[in-house]
Amino acid sequence: MDISRNSSLQASTRRGFIKVAGGLGAAAAMATSAQAASPPRRHPHKYEELLPEEFYEEQKRASIIYLPVGAPEEHGLQSVLAVDPWTAYEVCLRAAERSGGIVFPIVPLCPAGHPAWSREQLRSRPQDAAPPSCFISREACKLVYTELMESAADLGFKVCLAYSGHWPGDVLLQEMHKELNGRVGRMRFWGGGTVSLLKDELAKLDKEQPLLGGHGMMWETSIVMAIHEHWVDLGRVDRIKGSPLSHQLKDQPPERIEAIKKANAAFGNQFLNLAAERLAKLAADLGRK
Repeated sequence: MDISRNSSLQASTRRGFIKVAGGLGAAAAMATSAQAASPPRRHPHKYEELLPEEFYEEQKRASIIYLPVGAPEEHGLQSVLAVDPWTAYEVCLRAAERSGGIVFPIVPLCPAGHPAWSREQLRSRPQDAAPPSCFISREACKLVYTELMESAADLGFKVCLAYSGHWPGDVLLQEMHKELNGRVGRMRFWGGGTVSLLKDELAKLDKEQPLLGGHGMMWETSIVMAIHEHWVDLGRVDRIKGSPLSHQLKDQPPERIEAIKKANAAFGNQFLNLAAERLAKLAADLGRK
């Protein structure tokens, strides 16, 4: 064997490999750079992400506006404070993907208590409002919701779904729906929320798996995980009973607290998708009237 010839061939092969590898590396770097330079795709149903022409095109295609409301409320040590408003927003977005229409930005305003507290009640008992939750009065919420729906009617929407991820807001919107006979100007509207829309499923859950339902429990923690998994830290569940912080889950039986650890995104998605399907159907039904 000619050793010098073999060495020359190996050197040539190495140079060729380095050249190819370098070219592939440069191509990969260019692709990564192009991806970084291109902006993320805007959501076709989010009010805040639409250009003016896109707004009118979508409104013409489906004259439906979704109004998601909810208060920043404490749901136990394991979950962030944005459970209710983001639940409403996520259900509305999934409904709009089915029905068409536009989803208004989150309205992070809801009352406390059931029935919803007045301003006088709220100011006289702030310690009962589950700090660090943040609520506003029944009358302020009612005024804000009414004026937002009036503005939506002025913009020409034919249907509005006012949807609350927070139970007292859910009840208030139901009351408003009855008082206004489901109309604001020429616009038809439905008012309610997660609990009223899924009343049958939640009753079924309480009957078949009584440890899972309720405020901040396994089912609602699963919903948060389905929206943003990093918004839940199940490792904190064991600290619920002994925490020096005042919170709404402390008085729950140990077996219900333990059940929170079973929370998972798949379980939460079942509720989010069912709520979205029902909300989209309501929108379609209102549009046909």
